[in-house]
Parts: sequence; structure tokens; C-alpha cells
Amino acid sequence: MVLKFKKKNSKRLGIEINGRILTAVLCKHNTWNFELEPLSIELDDDCVENGLFVKPQRVLAILNQLVKEQNWQGIDAVTTIVSRQMVVRHLDFPMMQDKELNETIKWEIAQHIPYTEEDVVYDWYNLGPMKKDQPNMNTILLAAVPYATVNSYFQVFNETGVTLQAIDIVPASLRRWLLYIGTNQWPDVQVLTIGIINFGEEMTNLVIIKDGNIQFARSLAYGKQHLAVTGTEELFIEELYRSIEYYQKHYKGQLARIIITGRIDEEKNLYNIVSQIAKVPVEMGYIEANKLGPKYAVAAGLALKGVV
Repeated sequence: MVLKFKKKNSKRLGIEINGRILTAVLCKHNTWNFELEPLSIELDDDCVENGLFVKPQRVLAILNQLVKEQNWQGIDAVTTIVSRQMVVRHLDFPMMQDKELNETIKWEIAQHIPYTEEDVVYDWYNLGPMKKDQPNMNTILLAAVPYATVNSYFQVFNETGVTLQAIDIVPASLRRWLLYIGTNQWPDVQVLTIGIINFGEEMTNLVIIKDGNIQFARSLAYGKQHLAVTGTEELFIEELYRSIEYYQKHYKGQLARIIITGRIDEEKNLYNIVSQIAKVPVEMGYIEANKLGPKYAVAAGLALKGVV
């Protein structure tokens, strides 16, 4: 894929706060070339819980220090909210125009997410006909998060001197990372069905990309911190297995490969676990060309939002 940026010379910062781990990627680019600068730090244990700023002033102080040390003042930033408060759902609707679909989704929100329309910021994307047994139905990817949570992120980020341009969802950022950064390493990602398992501190994301588009996304309630608890690993394996099995049964597409990203703990043998469940080739999401480790996948995808 030939990568062309929308602006000639610019910088964009992607920041992911996942549990107590903050990862950031600064994308510096001209029209045709780009450079990625990754950074990772640990926050205090009690700063963030389930994606919420428990101690916002402490988070602000840490971000302020980073912005000064890294000379990020005035740079546009994109982040995500890694929390069970960020609800992502697949909804099926008969084919209709987007304007009509938008009105229909407004009426359906209360039935599918635990918030009222007035209390949330939401967005949706029409994936088109995706399911094997419903060729005349469009699958909608809906994401919603409470206003209060969104406002807390904008308040903290903007007080640091960076300009928070958007709050994105993890599936979208992982798609960008795969298509625009990983294409040299996996040149077939545009035409195959690729699964990405992003292993976080508090939760895990399964995202399946078919023909370059998000086809399926699911958040699993287990992350790295849960696998230290006796018996939780079996629950994680069962949930991951059921999610992959559900996709293979109901959706159009056969997984060609799974790529693992995020906070990989090799001692937990996640690579072998996924290989046994999926029965397809499994690779670690290390981008050799940019020397970008798996834990930077989400932040790198966030840094590309709006610039490619």
C-alpha cells in the first residue's frame, strides 16, 4: 500500500492509557514518509481504574511532565478509553439509507446499551452485509461512552498543553495500525481475513479485519492483571474460544492469521493458547521495519487517525 498523508508536514500523537500503563506514539510525517517515536511509562497503581481517572490531578501531573520532557506542547493528540464503560455493539438492521438508519439507531440505543441517549456520546459505522445467514441485513458497529467520562478525558488532556482532537475506539486504531504500518510485514492484509487479539492490563480486544475493513469486534472482560488470579486463565481461554467460534459460525470469512498485540506476557504462554484455540497461524505483532513492539499497536493506530 502506498501511504500518502493528508498534510505535508505535521505531527500527531496517539496515547493509550490501559490500566496503569501509558503508551504513546508520536507520528512525524511529510507527504510520503513518516517516523514513529514510541514511549511507555507506568502510572501509579491507583491513578486509573477501569479506564476512569480515579486521581485525575495525579494523571494530569504525569502527563504535564511528559509533555514538557518530550516537547509535545501544541501537538494534536488522539486517545481511546479502555474501559467497560466504552460499549461496542454489533446491531443488525434491514438495508436503508444512512439518514433513516441514523434515526433508527437513536430509537434502538436504549435497548442495546446501558445508557440513555442523553447521557452518552455515540457513533456508528455501517459494515454492510456481514453475516452468512442474513444477506439482506446490514451490520452496524455502534460505540457509546458516557458524557462524564469523555469530558474527564478532554479536561485532563487539554490542560497538559496538547490538543485532544478525538477519542477513538480500539478496533479502529488496530485496523489503522495493521493496514498502514503492518502492510510491509503482512502485504496480504488487504485481501485476507486477519484476527487481532490485543491483550491489555484490564481487558482484551478481539478484532477481525476482512478485506481491509472491520468485520467483527468484541471486548473480553479479562486482561493481564486477571491472569494472576487462580482459575481466571481458564475463564479467559473459554471466553476467547467462544468469541472465535461465534465469528466462524456466523460471519462471512475464514481466518487466515491471528496477530497478537498489547501487553504480552510470555510466561502465560498466550501464543500457544491462541494457536490451540484458533487453529490458524499466530504471530506476534512486532513491526520490524519500524522496530515497533506489540504494546504500541493501539497508540500507533491512534496517531494515524485523521492523517492518512
